[in-house]
Amino acid sequence: MTRSYSLRYRLVAAMSLTFLLGLGGAMVYFYFEAYAVGAALDERTLQSQARELTAGMAASPDGRVAFHLPPPLARLYEGADSKSFYTVFDAAGRPVLRSPNLTMPLPAVEAPASGGYSEMRFVDAEPGQIAALSVRINAGDTLVIGRAKPDEDALAFTVIEEELEAFVIVLVPFILLSLLIIWQITQWSLRPVARASEEAMAIGPGNESGRIAVEGLPNEIRPLADAANGAVERLARAYAVEKRLTADAAHELRTPLAVLNLRLQQARMTGVVDWPQLEREIATLNKLVNQLLDLARKESAEHDASPVGTTLINLSRIVREAAAMVLPLVEQAGRAIDIVEPAEAHLRGQPDDLRDMFRNLIENALHHGRGRITVRVRAVNAPAHGFIVEVEDEGTAVIDDALFTRFRKGNPASSGTGLGLAIVRQVARNHGGEVAFVAEAGHTCVRVFLPTGQR
Repeated sequence: MTRSYSLRYRLVAAMSLTFLLGLGGAMVYFYFEAYAVGAALDERTLQSQARELTAGMAASPDGRVAFHLPPPLARLYEGADSKSFYTVFDAAGRPVLRSPNLTMPLPAVEAPASGGYSEMRFVDAEPGQIAALSVRINAGDTLVIGRAKPDEDALAFTVIEEELEAFVIVLVPFILLSLLIIWQITQWSLRPVARASEEAMAIGPGNESGRIAVEGLPNEIRPLADAANGAVERLARAYAVEKRLTADAAHELRTPLAVLNLRLQQARMTGVVDWPQLEREIATLNKLVNQLLDLARKESAEHDASPVGTTLINLSRIVREAAAMVLPLVEQAGRAIDIVEPAEAHLRGQPDDLRDMFRNLIENALHHGRGRITVRVRAVNAPAHGFIVEVEDEGTAVIDDALFTRFRKGNPASSGTGLGLAIVRQVARNHGGEVAFVAEAGHTCVRVFLPTGQR
């Protein structure tokens, strides 16, 4: 069994995961930035100590440098546990003063001649490796400031701890607000899909014309809505064909069934069964039902986009085959039929339907026309490339395209069903063509146009 899932929850999960990945990347960046900040802090601390020492500097009567520091600052350079150191070198590079916590002076670090602080560097001293920088003071003397090398991880985490509280205060509400926005965005994004679902649910027998409105739908959903609308449209057409078939069958079968019932009652009362007449009535019913079903099938295929059943055919051969099917009836009626066609007339089409169409046209000329029947096939290039097929007889000229309507007869008293020409028009339309009566002096002529560009 296929498991169902919520598209909204999937979108929220995907967006939240993306958000958390971005947040994790920011935290990693913040961690490495803390290392860089720690190194900069160490350098700024040494510079700050140099400024404080310089501010407390004084010259002794013999010209030597001395520092008069306030007690809190003086304690930084006293005691064995102190981490800060300094040494003063004279112009000749000799140490002339060092902090009380040093037993040996710091290594000399050259200061810029133009003034300012040297770059911080790590040097080996008696307390161990320390970070040191230098600055020129007192007309040529150099002050070297040192600080025990800090643990970089500890320094980085110290920076992180100092900033973490403020970071969390801002981050937690931001995360909650972001999740709420993500939830609302997914709801807003899926609202057109929910509306389309409601419109689809409203389509039914009582609302055959209802469709899913594609306006406002996301581009990714529109193909699905278009496909659903197309499916509903095809079902609606099939439903309409079925309803029309049912109505036509009920209307047209009523009379032959009533006639057949009367003949059966007459046979019961007289004891004489007119079998030839009964067989003719049953044959009429059978022909009517078959033609109704055939017309319904062809109408259903009119808007079918599938090329199933179509193939490249020789129209001239199809016409000859249709004429051969009717030839025994033509000869029985003492009539003749001529076929005028090129050897090759290729187009794509449904061969069985085209054969039925030409057979119906020839039968129509046989039953309702007179004299010789002529079938002509010729190619045309304007206004569209294709073929014209004309079926002509020598009967009275008829120009009434209403005869292509189902159950319409030129002679209401004829034995036909009134469906033959309706089938002809439907087949022509299914192939992208058209059919009509044309004016010919003293003749009845039906002209069919079939384009070669049809599927």
